[in-house]
Amino acid sequence: MSHPDVIIIGAGIAGASLAWQLAGSCNVLMLEQEDSPSRHSTGRSAAIMTPYAGADLIQAASLASRAFLAAPPDGFSDAPLLSKRGVLRLTDDAGAGALARTHRTGLGQKRPLRLLDRGQLIAQDVPLTSKAVMGLWDDEPCDIDVDALHQGFLRGAGRQGARLLTKHPVTAMTRRSGVWHVETPAGTFQAPIVVNAAGAFASQIAALAGAVPLTIHPKRRTIAVVPVPAGRDMAHWPLITDADASFYIKPEGKTLMVCPSDETPAEAGEVFPEELDIAIAIDRMQQWLDIPVQRVQHSWAGLRSFFDDKDPVAGFDPQAEGLFWYAGQGGFGVQSSPALSRAAAAILLGHTVPQTLGDAGLTKARLSPQRLEPLFV
Repeated sequence: MSHPDVIIIGAGIAGASLAWQLAGSCNVLMLEQEDSPSRHSTGRSAAIMTPYAGADLIQAASLASRAFLAAPPDGFSDAPLLSKRGVLRLTDDAGAGALARTHRTGLGQKRPLRLLDRGQLIAQDVPLTSKAVMGLWDDEPCDIDVDALHQGFLRGAGRQGARLLTKHPVTAMTRRSGVWHVETPAGTFQAPIVVNAAGAFASQIAALAGAVPLTIHPKRRTIAVVPVPAGRDMAHWPLITDADASFYIKPEGKTLMVCPSDETPAEAGEVFPEELDIAIAIDRMQQWLDIPVQRVQHSWAGLRSFFDDKDPVAGFDPQAEGLFWYAGQGGFGVQSSPALSRAAAAILLGHTVPQTLGDAGLTKARLSPQRLEPLFV
């Protein structure tokens, strides 16, 4: 490993899944700036698979990842990656027609959807306020065991010879005679190909490499964790949101995760919840659900990182030879990782993207950083 073929900067779900795909074909070294590869976005995921959410390419990758997540390869994980959850979207009188149309469209896609009126929702033990008159229940979304998936990728890559070095932030990059020299406080590492899988830090890594100035936009998302009201059992509840996805709640044991669906621009790095966002989250929940909140047990925030068109990038930089972009999953990196990393690995290795992925839209051209050329700043 003194001379890896590929250095991957970042060992979150993006870098780990790509390392898993590549390790059987080349020597891979992962450099992670933190002491844990799940310190930032990967470790702060809402842990839910909603395959019809996100921009076009994210949806395509998420849908193509369902089979892997439902039945991973033998030995990948000791525990199932998915468990039943579901999503319930609530609406008021003004939105009832639109929700009914969404129901009809979903049935045409053979999605397991149920349209429930207020009485049916109350019978399902959902404590509605007077605002909620109808709900669309989707049985397809599942909880994802994010740690099991992430560790499965890391262990699998390691069994094939990939190496992970934590606490190795990249401080400089130069390319000489077709080889990248990647500097860290612990030493310099060399490889002909470097993958920029640094998530919210991707623009910073690109600047070190002299790459095209793609701007990635980190955005803060907030979670408040509140106790389940005394005497209530909510563990079986679906994730509940409104038709505009202005908030969501998700049961976690004897607590509820409450999110205001915020996407506040932030700097790459450690982020912390704002008291106002916590208050907004609880207020939006209580507009739809009669759930008293006596206290916030704890709260946290994470980053979702987007390019301008909201789709991910996977491809070689047109300006910095040997630099491969793999970033911009926008909060859906966990659920899309099996298929998106497979397409990215094929592009990096110069192979044809598997036909099923290409037919879904995950092509070299659509994933290329060059598609964003008019947006370079």
